[in-house]
Amino acid sequence: MSKAIKRSLTAALAAGLIASFGAPALADHKDPRQPIVPLQPGFPGQPALTQGEGEFSFIRNFPAPLGAALSGSGSDHKYFRFGEDLFVSTGTLGQGDVGNVGQRFFQLEDENGVNPRWVADHGSAACTIANTSVTGLQHDAALLGQASPADLRRGASVPSRSMVVEPEIIVDTTDAAGRCHDPNGGGLEFIDVTGIQDPAFKPREIHLIRHAGFSHTVTTDDRRPWILYNNSSDFSGRPWIDVIDARSCLGLAGRSLDAKRNACRPQVYRIPFEPDWSRQVNSSGGTVPGSEAACHDITSRDSRIYCAGLNATLIFDVSGLTTARGGIRGEPLPCARINGTRTGASVTDCGGVEGPTAANSVPEARGWKFLGTVNHPGRNCVAPVTNCNTNMVVPSDEGVAVSHEADPTPDHKWMFVTDERGGGVVPPGASCAPGIDNPVGNGGIHVFDIRDPSNIKYAQTPDGEKAVWISDAQVPAATFCDVHVIEQIPGEQRLAVAYYSQGTKILDYFIDEQGRWTFRETASIIFPNANTWASDVFKIVDNGDGTRTYHFLATDIGRGVDVFTWTGPTNPMGTPPPADALSASGLEGNVGLLALGLGGMPLAARFGRRRRRS
Repeated sequence: MSKAIKRSLTAALAAGLIASFGAPALADHKDPRQPIVPLQPGFPGQPALTQGEGEFSFIRNFPAPLGAALSGSGSDHKYFRFGEDLFVSTGTLGQGDVGNVGQRFFQLEDENGVNPRWVADHGSAACTIANTSVTGLQHDAALLGQASPADLRRGASVPSRSMVVEPEIIVDTTDAAGRCHDPNGGGLEFIDVTGIQDPAFKPREIHLIRHAGFSHTVTTDDRRPWILYNNSSDFSGRPWIDVIDARSCLGLAGRSLDAKRNACRPQVYRIPFEPDWSRQVNSSGGTVPGSEAACHDITSRDSRIYCAGLNATLIFDVSGLTTARGGIRGEPLPCARINGTRTGASVTDCGGVEGPTAANSVPEARGWKFLGTVNHPGRNCVAPVTNCNTNMVVPSDEGVAVSHEADPTPDHKWMFVTDERGGGVVPPGASCAPGIDNPVGNGGIHVFDIRDPSNIKYAQTPDGEKAVWISDAQVPAATFCDVHVIEQIPGEQRLAVAYYSQGTKILDYFIDEQGRWTFRETASIIFPNANTWASDVFKIVDNGDGTRTYHFLATDIGRGVDVFTWTGPTNPMGTPPPADALSASGLEGNVGLLALGLGGMPLAARFGRRRRRS
């Protein structure tokens, strides 16, 4: 969700939420092994709207605290494994001492198989601070761990984008001044999870960092899981990436909480942008001064990082960013180490380190290389308004208004860019309704050719149009009708797509010999009251008959957490386009309203294909 969402909701909503909460909570005020918000019976998985091929089966729901939208464990999530035990940390959208947690931990799998259950809470959202934004604070997460020298020599990667084996720290983002444990700043919070398997272990914060521009999302380096990229999601004024070396915070398992807090002393470096790299483009092809922006989200793949920079999408080579010992090249920012205010953990305060001025320079990281950018139409705001979050001039299948996420294909030849028009909440950019044509269209997935990153251009469909996929609406949605988070299914031409009010979609893509793109929405499911933030696979079982069973976890700001499976045909890398895949397609026709039982359910039959434009 883009940072400007919080500016898009009414002040009355924020004031009402803030007024309903009590006095500020103190540090370590609750036992993490007792639910900060009482666990409630889960929402049912039925009736569910389904389409496409295969079979879904509902396993369990863990509801958002109080069962309320914009509250609870329903934003980002990250998987991590200790031996045979698989865990997930799920984030909270918003903050307040009623109905909010911060990071909520579940165990998904043990030696007996998939058996989801709650294990712990960390209360980085469980307090009331009057100047904390509710919707801009999404508690995104990242994982920190170590890699052996042998792994580094081999150039080994973290197993997947969303999983680190035996991590030591969960990094929680607090995108506003007024966070629970540091009311004077916003940034990153390091939570120790080294003993999460032990019921007596209490996951606590061991360090905090403040950043100029705060921390909307955070990304772990794909090959160096002690390095973080902080993403402030500022639309203008702070065009840079802060890079964190967290090696001093690792290798501390078994020490006391105080010892861990004393040892953790991360250093912060900066990658600055040239102005044109992140500016939006105008109708004449020039860039717009003053529209320089930071990254909303970064994807790290091998030696590159892909920055979804709101008004543009940027690619960097970071292979030379670190020394042989893993330290970041260059000079760190002059950040003070200060005492925490509501926690015994210290704070690395970089909040006052803004961009360079005529009188003062700012230290920079070295060893990185800018490879290229694609400047988007961005938002067509009329000055002095800068938070409109949409574009009423350029249709959603012609250009990106808000570059939200940028992911390369596994071969690094193509790049998906998602468009969060309206920031998820501002009509009409984030609106859709069956049978009613939205004149500008809600945000979908755009595909770019990055084989030459210095000359990024749109991929094309077989009929020569821009390769853009936008799903048809299955349920009316005045807001929250954008693609949000996408995840590549390993080894397949397949994406797991969280589409806010339109649920989880299994989207297959195909590339012909000429590099032309087609899509097929193979299956989808919308649970009751769905507002799906992220949906990703944590386990895949090969059934030996040409099908696989994919185990999903979906975090949802309306429902909390859903665990379910889908069994269906595979789409391996190299599969040619089938006859029924169009240049951009969704499922249309009469939507099946099917009851989803514990034993699984058949989906509705295939439907006709939609036209390309929303």
